[in-house]
Amino acid sequence: MKFPSVPGRTTDGRRVHLPVDFEGEQTLVVLSFHPRQQSLVDSWRGFANELREEYDHFDYYELFVTGGNSGMLPPTTMGGLSPSNARRRLDDNTVFVPVDKNAFQRRLGIVGEQTIYAFLVEDGEVVRQAAGVLNSTTAEALESLLEEYEHAQGRWSEMGGDTAEESSGG
Repeated sequence: MKFPSVPGRTTDGRRVHLPVDFEGEQTLVVLSFHPRQQSLVDSWRGFANELREEYDHFDYYELFVTGGNSGMLPPTTMGGLSPSNARRRLDDNTVFVPVDKNAFQRRLGIVGEQTIYAFLVEDGEVVRQAAGVLNSTTAEALESLLEEYEHAQGRWSEMGGDTAEESSGG
């Protein structure tokens, strides 16, 4: 399944368009819908940052999905210093995504906002997903996928294969 194409804004105010602006070849995206879910997001953050240091091809983003059915947002939702945003611990990789939540959830095949969701994205495609707090089984599976990808890329390079960038003249 394709990761939905959505606009967003980083914590420093930079506009991005996802998944085009994801920087990793494999990107972990953790979605949350409410500030009260921050502790669930935090369960992924430390591990994801360790993986970013270990795997050059990997990146991590926290998407805070805002908006309702109309997509209209109050100004503080985009990171203004309301009391709730000031208390929320934001990562440099946090992106505010103002979308119609119901449509966004349907496109990702998720139901409701009761928990957070994590997606591993490669070339705009969702290849794995999980819900809720990070546990050891999910962490091991994610690390295994990153290792397999890295080994496959290494074998491809050893065989003389071009990367997508090289073959496109990039």
